[in-house]
Amino acid sequence: MRRPHPRGTGARGVRHATGTTPAAPAASEVTVFVPGAMAAHAKELAAAFDVGGAHTVVEVGHTPIQREQLAKGATPDVWIAANPADITSAAEAGLVVADRVQQLARTKLVVVVAPGNPAGITGIEDLAKPGVKVLLGAETLPIWKVTERGFTKVEAAHPGFTAAVTANTVSREMGVQPIVTKVTKGEADAGVVFVTDVPADAEIVQVPDAFNAELPLSIAPVTAGKNPAGAAAFIAFMTAHHS
Repeated sequence: MRRPHPRGTGARGVRHATGTTPAAPAASEVTVFVPGAMAAHAKELAAAFDVGGAHTVVEVGHTPIQREQLAKGATPDVWIAANPADITSAAEAGLVVADRVQQLARTKLVVVVAPGNPAGITGIEDLAKPGVKVLLGAETLPIWKVTERGFTKVEAAHPGFTAAVTANTVSREMGVQPIVTKVTKGEADAGVVFVTDVPADAEIVQVPDAFNAELPLSIAPVTAGKNPAGAAAFIAFMTAHHS
């Protein structure tokens, strides 16, 4: 199925400062660490926030690595994390403001399929059909941890599913975006990703709640951030849009 384009600027149409837009003063620059699970939409959201006069710098990465970067002295203003354990440990270590950690949203699994859906995928259980070329996230990533939880549910209803999908897996990717990119180029038949990672023009097959699993996203101001006022404004903006 195709999803309609969301209103507003698409992820590829991110508004950048140009000669017609005066450079924002340094105090209004807000640097945000975001997880791969938000890659498709983070810059669009940042551009919407920037309408108020701020300039948001978005750095996409893997939550565990960003946690290490904070410990080593990185100073973004806001951190959005895809693993509750990482942001909890960061709060305990004083790297983020503990009493201002909030759940931002939850994202769920979806199957992205190649253009025209050549493998005829109609549900997640079809990933086990012989000959289907499947892409999955690497074992260390949040996407795999959530996928594994979903697969456990499918396995309970369809014994042998996990082994069959494992046999069909042609690659384990180090991020959700590579899965989306390769599948939408037709280099594989299907991949399991977060719904928040899929561009509006990609073809997807929904995963029913019975076979789905969620990933909670958390947001917090970084203790060492240089723009606490900007961080507070960005967090207020994000939580208002995701409540």
